[in-house]
Order: sequence, then structure tokens, then C-alpha cells
Amino acid sequence: MRRGSSPMTPRRHHRFSRRTGSMSTITARCLLLSSCLSLLLTSSLTAADWPTWRHDSERSGATSETLPATLHLAWSRQLATPQPAWPEDPRIGFDLVPEPIVVGRTLYLASTRTDSVTAYDTRTGKRKWRAFADGPVRFAPLVADGRVVFGSDDGCVYAVEAATGKSLWTYRAAPAIRKVLGNDRLISVWPVRGGPVLDGNVVRFTAGVWPFEGAFLCAVDVATGQPAEIYGPDDFDPQHAVRTLKDLTPQGYLALSARKLYIPCGRAVAACLDLKTNQFVAHSYSTSNTTNYHVVAQGRWLFHGSIAYDTTTKTTLGTRNHKPVTTPAKAFVGEAGAVVAYDLQNPKKVTSKDRRGRNVTTTVMTKLWTLANASIQKVPAGNAYKKFLAANPLAIDLKAGKRLYGHQGSLLFAVDLPVAGKAGQVTWKTTITGTPGSQIAADGRLFVTTAEGRLLCFSAEKGPGDVSESVADAKPAASPRATSILKTAGSDSGFGLVLGIGDGSLVEALARQSDLRLICVDPDPARIGALRRRLDRLGLYGHRVAALAANPLTCGLPPYIANVITSESLEWVGGPDNGPKLARLVFGCLRPYGGTAALSIPGDGSAAFLKQVAGMKLPGARTSMSDGLAVVRREGALPGAADWTHEYGDPSNSLMSQDQLVRAPLGVLWFGGPASDGSLFYNRHFWGPSMAVIDGRMFLQGPGKLSAVDVYTGRILWQTPLVDDENYRAGRRGNDFEKSLAGFHFLAVRDGIYLVHKGRILKIDPASGKQLAIFAPSKKGDTWGRIRVQGDLLIGTIHRVQGKRGRVPTELQVLNRQTGKLIWKHTAEMTVPLVAVSNDTLYCLDGVLEGLYKDWARRGLVPKSDPIRYLKAFDLKTGKPKWKYTTDLVVTWMNYSKDHDVLMASNKKGMVAYRGGDGEELWRKYSEGKGFLGHPESYWDRVIVSGNRVIDQRGPGKAYNILTGEPILRRDPITGKEVPWEFTKSGHHCNYAIASPHLLTFRAASAGFTDVETGNTARLQGFRSGCRNSLIPANGVLNSPNFAHGCVCGYSLFTSLAFTHVPRAEMWSYSALKPSDSSVKRLGVNLGAPGDRMAEDGTLWLDYPSVGGSSPDVRITAKGKPRTFRQHTSLVTARDHGWVASSGVTGLQTLTIRLDKTAKTPRSYTVRLHFCEPDDVKPGQRVFDVRLGGKSVLEEFDVMATTRTRHKAVVREFKKVTAATELTIDLVARTGTPLLNGVEIVAED
Repeated sequence: MRRGSSPMTPRRHHRFSRRTGSMSTITARCLLLSSCLSLLLTSSLTAADWPTWRHDSERSGATSETLPATLHLAWSRQLATPQPAWPEDPRIGFDLVPEPIVVGRTLYLASTRTDSVTAYDTRTGKRKWRAFADGPVRFAPLVADGRVVFGSDDGCVYAVEAATGKSLWTYRAAPAIRKVLGNDRLISVWPVRGGPVLDGNVVRFTAGVWPFEGAFLCAVDVATGQPAEIYGPDDFDPQHAVRTLKDLTPQGYLALSARKLYIPCGRAVAACLDLKTNQFVAHSYSTSNTTNYHVVAQGRWLFHGSIAYDTTTKTTLGTRNHKPVTTPAKAFVGEAGAVVAYDLQNPKKVTSKDRRGRNVTTTVMTKLWTLANASIQKVPAGNAYKKFLAANPLAIDLKAGKRLYGHQGSLLFAVDLPVAGKAGQVTWKTTITGTPGSQIAADGRLFVTTAEGRLLCFSAEKGPGDVSESVADAKPAASPRATSILKTAGSDSGFGLVLGIGDGSLVEALARQSDLRLICVDPDPARIGALRRRLDRLGLYGHRVAALAANPLTCGLPPYIANVITSESLEWVGGPDNGPKLARLVFGCLRPYGGTAALSIPGDGSAAFLKQVAGMKLPGARTSMSDGLAVVRREGALPGAADWTHEYGDPSNSLMSQDQLVRAPLGVLWFGGPASDGSLFYNRHFWGPSMAVIDGRMFLQGPGKLSAVDVYTGRILWQTPLVDDENYRAGRRGNDFEKSLAGFHFLAVRDGIYLVHKGRILKIDPASGKQLAIFAPSKKGDTWGRIRVQGDLLIGTIHRVQGKRGRVPTELQVLNRQTGKLIWKHTAEMTVPLVAVSNDTLYCLDGVLEGLYKDWARRGLVPKSDPIRYLKAFDLKTGKPKWKYTTDLVVTWMNYSKDHDVLMASNKKGMVAYRGGDGEELWRKYSEGKGFLGHPESYWDRVIVSGNRVIDQRGPGKAYNILTGEPILRRDPITGKEVPWEFTKSGHHCNYAIASPHLLTFRAASAGFTDVETGNTARLQGFRSGCRNSLIPANGVLNSPNFAHGCVCGYSLFTSLAFTHVPRAEMWSYSALKPSDSSVKRLGVNLGAPGDRMAEDGTLWLDYPSVGGSSPDVRITAKGKPRTFRQHTSLVTARDHGWVASSGVTGLQTLTIRLDKTAKTPRSYTVRLHFCEPDDVKPGQRVFDVRLGGKSVLEEFDVMATTRTRHKAVVREFKKVTAATELTIDLVARTGTPLLNGVEIVAED
């Protein structure tokens, strides 16, 4: 174990000094030479090995190994069934099958299910050893210098002895210990998802998948596990061992060729780092339905998914090469059912006609030869062949010597390469059981793994066949203690925590007697190791039970995860005085709405502990004793949380969540797993119904089903079938350009889900999904349309066929929602397409809106309407009319503010506010919505009612006082003057915004939000939200189901996830604030930052250079040879403002900031200068003076001498600094190059 600690212990990434560490004396030139020598030695001495994924760092899939012409099954064994990270998206299926590695006579396999790497004897298939990690191992290990190196979702990279599996070192790439549920497993927020690649004696890999959480490119010495910080001629231009990756979502095996490091980013364009210059090289190619995790680099050529790209000319070839096997001269692929060889050295240009008849010249690879599918196996003809090929694509998996090996369906085959005068031909084939996924050649054998988790070995001689070990099946009697815990908790499914495992018998009993997914934490590594081995033999370890060697108090467990918490031993707590610490841990991890801890505390400890819990007054905590167990139950909702009951939030269509807990900055709570499965969702273009969220459950409609998801873990709680029928979707507003209106109207309240299905209303139990009642229309041929619930009343529109207009809403009905009894009804004079409901009043539009439900065809324009239209109000309980007025506005959107009794009516061209009580017009605005580049249906009529304001999201994003219509004002954080509140968003948009007390959520290319208080807009990079808004603040979390399902664009991830407030998370923003010539009252300049950020004290920190989007930039000039740098905030130690210290500039001589363009006399300012050393320098290596306005304020300032460690922030404050029009900051070098991270300026008068 490196650095004298376990992988779970917090630690900083220390670096070697250039003058003291062995790595520090290696120059870039020497490293290149050693890399070349290493590759030559590997090629000549270990030709029979397959030491890394696809054989080498280029990922060529080619080896000089020659296998026997005829192969027989020598042995096979069943492995644990793979549990891939993203089964819902094959484009990022880097772990769909186990990928074998062979060195000598040992085969190594990683397991996503048992969190381990296992070594097998290549000759017998017998297991040699197994090494465990603290999370799934999703990428094949690499073997170098007698070491097996592998990364895990736990955020660590491990090295074990190749012969024995003995631990040699562990490097924790994760910058902190925080954990989440990721892909249905407990993992680090920063999993290792960039598969390791060997670069000489350095292993390169990445950690982290979410850009807003931080993603890092790491390099460690393969022998020692120490950070490999490689310096060039300039001491202050190192290739850092840990490099922050801006806006990247790395997932896939890294590839290295011609000193270019390629970082796959799932569907997105692969990043390219030139290791000679330490600079990223921009490449651009289409990612629409073409790219994936799979990258092959061969000299100038980059093969990504099916893309072939020339990195020299930066052009995409017209040739499609899906997962090719390559040599420097050739590429071999399975293409349209044939085996095809291409020439990599002589591309050619061809001219063809595009769809408009114009000549188009493209570069293609020259095809050398083709072997037809019929030469490999008998295939059907015509359309039957197309179906056959779609189900059984042909793939080339490797080149071994002068032979190719591939598969099609369950057939394995070998093709001898053509020789002079002789065509290539199939020389061997065999059929196996299962779906081949990977093949490699080593040790004179062919090794195959299947998607079903089977490992097969083929050799010249037949062998014994199946050598799998049997799983122990001894089933001890039920444990009374486990039975008592499960009975007390009232739950036998979901996630359970065992904090302190004792001898492990309780863990085993709970696993056998329940369906709980158990996470066990104990500080004793020996106990954890024994438990892992014990449960592994039983087939329970990994997916069902995971174990961590760590202190439960400090291991970073996520909140709200556990349905059940218990312990076999609490000795780790350290005595009764630590009872409050235990209580906070347990209560924080319990799931709201009933999560239960049942703890056995020796002696009188239970009573004392429960007394401590009661004294802490934890909201929702209920304590009791049961069968000798101290019981703590977390009842009800999180304080400040709120439900989202209707499609637009509530029966008044407010588009406003009342959840007080969801606020920026945001961090991931969970992602992926069952709630991401594509079967849960309609295609994003169908604009299916929104979700509902109540009591910790999120309800989703998808094709043929309604699903309930746990908002705190992403677990599927239940599913119930729904027969799709487009004839019964009355009133659905959807995207008709796909010729599909998806889903049914529904809503959810505490005691029932109400869903319109086949014209009837179904009442469904939210807890179980069982049907409770059916409310059918009273007249044959009628169907229910959109429905709402207020109190005990169910409000809905009745749709009937009305001549040429077809089925339209002609009647309002109000029922008792418990019994279905009709309370009152109202027949429209025309139609009632829009309804909003308050506590005691029903509001509606009675008029004709032609094409209202054909949103795409209408393109968001105001629909045609009859000349007479009415706004009406009825007493909700009795149906008695309250008021009725004609309206000149063709209303297409209506919502109501319960706080201020205001009814809003709007369309693309304007909005009108009415007093709800009597219908009096309060104010109106004729302002045409211009949208934010979004699809028309989503933006051009809807306004949001939020507190005392109406937020006009029709574009531009303004806000008005709901009672007067006057613009809402805010203070300009830089000048202190009042300016209109406004928000903006950039990038492609296709959904409407939703408000909450702290945030507006929407799509802005990726997912995005605006902080309501500051007006700053931030991006949640790495994924996109849906074409219906899929960012819903409810139940204390920001819920984001995968409403983008079906999109083929190059966003890195398509998944479901949830967020919570994480104060230390990064949040970079842009805004609609305009630059001003007024004097600066308060300003921060964040050098090298990727965007703006508002500090809690009200200072707006602007990025310089300005790169993060629209911003109220002030005039700043920089002189010298400034070079910006940036690391993720999580790497920085700071009291506050760590996000200022995480970036900066070196080589700066003078920074000039304009303060007041017209100032005649100086004024006084407080100036704070922020410093943080990014490099591994020693005290005395970077020393400089600082002058403010020409006056010396710091002499011989040495950041490292002050902090004694890198990445630690220091701030120097200076008061009564006088300046008139501008402030000048001079940095005068004494030794090395000066450094500055940020400048804060605050006017003193």
C-alpha cells in the first residue's frame, strides 16, 4: 500500500520533486527513448503474451503469435455473470464482456460483479488467486514488470504481484472519499473509467466521469505506484501526474500512438493529448450514431467506433471501420457481413454525388481484398439475409501471425491471410454456446469470453472441458437475530448497511433471509478479507454483498441510501461518548419515509444511545426498543422537501416546485442502474408525459408500463403494465412530427395515482402499483382528457367528437376522487382546452384553439381561434359560476398563483394577469417570445408563477412583479446599481423551464440551471436532459430521469441520475448581466477559471480570460508571458474560495483592471490577492514581489515557503489601496516565474 494508508484514507496527491525523486531526473527525451526501448523489448521477448487490452497501447488487436491451424476446446469455466455499467447504452459497453489478459502461462480477468481480478492457469483453467478491490473492476488489467495493474470504480488503481496476487501498491486517484450509488453499486464519485494504458514505465488512466464533479488524467510509476510527474526543460512546465480534464467524460480504454494519448469519452469525440507538447489537440468528427467507447490509434489514423479519422489532415474518411484490427500498413474489419482488408498507407480520393446532385470529394481507404459472408458459413438470401446480419453481425477480433480470428453469432472462425496467387480462406471454425464477446491469442492458445460470462480455451489438444468450481450450497438455519432485525425494520429489500461485521455470520444470514443489497463497513482489513472470501465461495459477494475496510464514520457514505442499518459489532464507535457521531451517521444514511436502524448495543448502551438520539432532536427521528434492539426510524419527508404531483407541478400549472432543499452547488447522489433502462422511457421526440414525485417515489411512464423508482437510490420499486393505445390520448400535447403521441395523462398524490387509460381513469396504489379503482365516463363514446386533483376532488375534461374538429374537450367534470361520484359538471359553449385550479376555484378557457395539440406542425405559433373566447371561473366545490369575461388574447397557456390570487394567461405574443377572485385585469404585456433556440412547443407560450414574480421563459428570460407587471429588479453585484432581473441560456434547447425557490432548471445543450438569486446560469456537463423537462426538484433531490432516451447525438452519457446540494462542488456560470461603465463596488477576477461564480459574500468572480459564456466582463489587460493553469477544486486545500485557488496564471508581469472609466479622483479599496502553488517546487524556487498601484505590498513572497505544501491556498489582504480609473498589479520575479490565482476588489466608501 503506497503512502502508508488504505485506499479509504484521505490523502493528498504528493508529487516527486525534480531534484529528489528518481522520476524527476527523467527528461521528456529520455522518457521517449525508454518508451521506444520498452516497446521493442516487449515485442521481441514476450511475443506470445497479450499483456493489455487488444494486445498493445495502440489497441491494435494484432500479435505475432501463431496458433495451431486446428483448435479444439481444451477447457472452459463459468464466470460470474457480468454486470456492465451501462447495459442501456451499447455505445459505452466497455465492460459488456470480460476481457482476458495473458502473460506467460497465466490468464487474468477482471470482474464487474465480484469486484476482483482473478488469475487462471492457461493450461488447466484452474484458479491461481483472486485479488479484491473496493468496487467493480470494469477494465482489463495490464501486466508489466511482474505486476498486474488495474483500476476500480472505488477510485483507486492497484498493483498486485503477477505470480501470487499479493498487494504491491494502491494509488487513490479520487481526490476525496465521497461515495455515490453509481451503476447500481456503491462506488467513488470518481471511478476509474479511463482504462489504463502503459507508456514506458508509466501507467496512464483517468478517474471521474462527471465534469462538474471533476475528471482527472493520472500517471503513476508502474513499479512504485508513485505519481509520475514528468518534467521537460522548463521546471515550471511539468506534465502533472494529475491533470484536470475540462468538460470531458472519459470512459473507455486509453490508447497511445506516436506520442499522442487518446482519451475516449463514450459517445463524444475522443480527446487527444500530445505528450510531446503537453497540449490537447482539437479534433472534430461526427458523433451521431457513429462513436462509442472503442478507440484504436495507429500512427496518423484514429479509429473511433465506426469513424476513421486522419489526425494529420483532420479529415473524416468516407470509409467506415468498426473496431478494426490494425497493423501499421493495414486494417481488418467485419463489414456488411464480409471480412475486408484496407490499405492504411495509400488513401485515395473519390468523387460522388450528394442528395442534391452536387459533386462531393471524399478520402477513403483503398480496399485490398474481401472475403464474402457465404465463404464463412451458409447464410440466407435476400431480405432474410438482412435480418440474419442484423442479428448476427460479423466481427474481426484479432490478428495472430498470418491469420485473422473473428465471430458471427455463436460461430468462431479463422481466416488465413491471402498469399501470392492465393485468396484468403476460412481454415477453422467452430460453434460455441453463448455470444462471443472477446478473443485473444497467447501461449499457443485461443481464449474466448462470452456475454454470458463463460471463458473458453482452445488449443491443439482436446482437454477436460468444464473446469468450473461449484458454488458452496450449504444453507444454515435461519438466524433469529437476522429475523428480528428484518421484522423490526419492516423491509427486506433495498439497500442495507452493516456497520461493523463481527465474524460475518449476521451479514451472511441477512443476505440469505432477505433481498437486501448489503454494504458492509468495518475498520479491520482482516475481517473484511475473510468476509469477502467467505461470501465469494457462496456466490454472494459483489452485487449482493459488498464490503469495505474503513471506519464507517469517515468513509464517505452517501445520504439516504439505506432501508435498513444494523451492526454485529459497534466496537469501532469508541465508547458511549461517540453516540452522537453514530447517530448522525446512521440518521444521515437512512432513507426518508421509513428507513430503520436496528442496533444491538451491549449492556445499558441501547437506552443511553436512544436518549442521546432523542436529545439531538433530529427531524423525523422516532426511537424505540424492540426485541432488545435500539431502533431509530426516519419517518416522513425531509424538512423543506416538496412533492411534484402533476405534469406541470400542481393543479394550477405553476411550473413551480416548492422544494427548499435543492440548491446550488449540486453533486451527484446516484446515477445509472435500473432506473436508466431504456424500456422505462418513450423516445425523447415523442414528448411523453412528465414524471410525478411523491413520498420518495418517482413515477415514470414508458412503452407498455408505469414504473415507480426510489428517488434516493434509483431502485425500481414496482412496475405495472399499461397497454399502449393511441386512440385514447385525448388532449395529449406531443411531438407529432414522429407521428406518435405517447403516454397517458396522470398525476400522483399520497393515496393514489390517477391515470387516464383507454378513456377511463385508473386509480393505482402508489406503494404497490396495484389497481384500486376505475372511473369510467358516464356516456358511451366519451373519454377523459387531462385530469387534476385538489383535495378530495378529481377534476377532468371530457372529450367528445365534434364534427370536423374531431375529439375535443367539451365538458368539465368534478368527481369525489375516493368514490368516483359526480359532484358537478359544466358543458362548454365551445371547448375547454385549458384549465387551472386553485384551492377553491376552477379557471378555464372556453373557446376554440385549432391545432393546439399539434405542436410541431404549429411551430409554436398562436393557433387560429374563433372570434369569441371566454375566461371562466367556477366555485370548485359546487360548480357555481364566479365570473366570466371575454378575452382578446388567444390563450394557449394558463396558470395560477395561490400566494397572490393571480391568474396568468399567455401565448407567444403576450401575457395578461387577472385577479383570481373577480377576474379583473391587473396588467398585460405585449412581448413576443423569441425562445432560446428551442423547439416551439416548449417555450413560446409558458410563463412560470414563482412567489411574487412571473418568470417569462419565452425568451428573453425576464421576470415581472405578479401584481403590477413591473420588472423585478436585482442589484448588479459589480456596480451595486439596480438592474432588471434576467436569465439566459446557450446551446440547443428543447424543453421548458421549471422553477423552485432556488433554481430554474432546463436544457441548455447539456442539462442546466439558473440560480434564482444570482441570475447566473450553470451547466451540468456530460449528459443532456429530455425534450420534456427532466430536471425536477422534489423530495429533497434534483431528479433527472433519462428523458433523452433515443437520442443518437454525441453527448457522453444518457442515463438517469439525481443530485443533492454539495457545498464544496464546483459550479461555473455565465449570465445575462451586461458590462457597465459605472464604478466598481465589488469585483473578483478569477484567473484561468472556466467560468464565473458568485461567492456567498456577494462578490461576482469573473473568469479571465473570459471563456465561460456571456458575462459582464470588465476591461482587463495582462502583460508578460502569462500561462494559465487549472486543477479541480477538490484537489485544493482552502478555508473557503477553493475554486479561486484551483486556477491561476504563471509568468504574469502586470495585471490592469479598470475600476471607473470616468473617475477624476482616487478612492480607497480593499484588495485581496489569492495564491496557490500548482507545481511541485521547493521553497525558494518561486519568489517574487507584488506592487499595487505602484506601491510595494509584498517583498520576496514565496507561496511554497508560506504554505509548505502545493495546492494549499493563501490570501493576502491589503486595505486602503487607492486607485482612480484602474488598479495595476505588478508581479516582479526574483526566482522562477510569478504566480497569481485571483484578485478581489471591494470599495471601502
